[in-house]
Amino acid sequence: MELEAAGISVRGPHAPMLHATSVSVADHQLVLLTGYPGAGHVAASLALSGRLKPDTGTVRLGGKSDLALLRRRVAVVDTPGITEPDDALPVQTVVGEELAIAGRKAGRKAVLEWLNEHDAAEHADKRFEHLPVAVRTRLLAELTVARPDVQVIVLTMPDRHGGDPHGWYELGRGLAADGYGVIVTCADASARLLDVKAARMGEIDQPDPIQVAPVAPVEPVIPIEEEEEEEVEAEA
Repeated sequence: MELEAAGISVRGPHAPMLHATSVSVADHQLVLLTGYPGAGHVAASLALSGRLKPDTGTVRLGGKSDLALLRRRVAVVDTPGITEPDDALPVQTVVGEELAIAGRKAGRKAVLEWLNEHDAAEHADKRFEHLPVAVRTRLLAELTVARPDVQVIVLTMPDRHGGDPHGWYELGRGLAADGYGVIVTCADASARLLDVKAARMGEIDQPDPIQVAPVAPVEPVIPIEEEEEEEVEAEA
């Protein structure tokens, strides 16, 4: 399903927050959307996800311009002042809140099991602000895709936390390989470091999204003994 924004802009109280921008992404695609660090990233994320109606332009998902549909299907991850967690909260509290939003079990046992399954049990009691940058971004993304209705993910300025951009870029590619459409807003410098052709805020003509191949299914390994038994049964 394609998310398509055509000429969207957002006015701020004193100056434009987002100049007219077009961008699109579909299943198994990844887009880096670059711009000067600041309010434009938040405005773009909220407009793309139906949480803010743009002053000009349209946002459509699957050809439909429906804010409720956008809010249900397009998730914003770690958006400053919107979906970023309270840094003072323990990791397990943040995970519990996100699992509850996803309609999943969110008691202490369920939270610890989820953290263990996602190789983060050691961080359960830490304040969220003390998570390593790569772990923070990964956990928030994985909690987001726990929501059954999500089809498109907008990851907002992961480079603002520092760290190696290759980490969140590979995370984005992994989500796209799983079938999501992924938009990551970031600074121009990050896209240059990654050597990726990026879309730009304030522009209409944009490069094509990055196409990511689906994850190949893992073939079950049959022990040699079982293979021999199956051959004997077939001969009989």
